Amino acid sequence: MPSPLDISVSQIVAAPAERVRSLMFDPRQDPRWMAAVKTVEPLAAEFVPGTRVRRTGRFLGRTLHWTTEVTAVSAHHLDLRIVDGPMRGTVEYRVEPDHTLLTFMMRRSLTADLQRLKQAVEGTT
Repeated sequence: MPSPLDISVSQIVAAPAERVRSLMFDPRQDPRWMAAVKTVEPLAAEFVPGTRVRRTGRFLGRTLHWTTEVTAVSAHHLDLRIVDGPMRGTVEYRVEPDHTLLTFMMRRSLTADLQRLKQAVEGTT
C-alpha cells in the first residue's frame, strides 16, 4: 500500500476573496487553472455536500480518471474526498485573507510615528 501524502501549498492572490472562490470552488473551472485537469463532469447541478465530480487529466505522462465528492463547503473552504481513481484521500481548499502587507504597512507607519514622537519629546526637531 502506498504511503500517504500530506502536501500543503499557499499563494497570495491580489484579488478579492469572492473572485478567488468563484473560480477555485467551481469544478467546471478546474481546467482553467489546474494543469493536470483536462475535463470535468459534475454529476449534479448543485454543488453541495455529497455532490460528485468526475475528472480526467494527465500527470507524469499518464491519463488519469478520478471522482471527487464534496464533504463540506462554505464561503471560506471546500473539502473534497477522492472516491475512485488511482489515488484516495482528501483535498482541502482554503481562501483566507492575508494581512501580511497590511501588517507591514501599519508597522512601518507606527514606527515612523514613534520616531517623530521621540524627536518631538527629545527636542531634536
